[in-house]
Amino acid sequence: MTAPHETALDVRCPNGDSNKESADDYSDVVTRLNPEWRVIVCKDQIQWVLQRIDGKRHGRTRWVGRSYLRDRNALTRVCRTNVGEIDPIALLALAALPEMIGVQS
Repeated sequence: MTAPHETALDVRCPNGDSNKESADDYSDVVTRLNPEWRVIVCKDQIQWVLQRIDGKRHGRTRWVGRSYLRDRNALTRVCRTNVGEIDPIALLALAALPEMIGVQS
């Protein structure tokens, strides 16, 4: 888990090793919203997942999905509604996402 003083920019991925969405080192984290919340791209690359820390499992931090979204505006709205304080850099990361995920042009 990252230290609370790190910003969303410090944890921008992909830099993790795991392909398990619940893993702390999942390979496709979009941004860390605050110490307890993050947004990832699902392993099938078709949606964003708002996740919250759900304790530890086998001594490792476990993340659990709260919301599953394909629309950037809906993702931002759900984050603002559920997360509480959001790192300003994380908000910039959300704003930089494409309008929709999983849509081929």
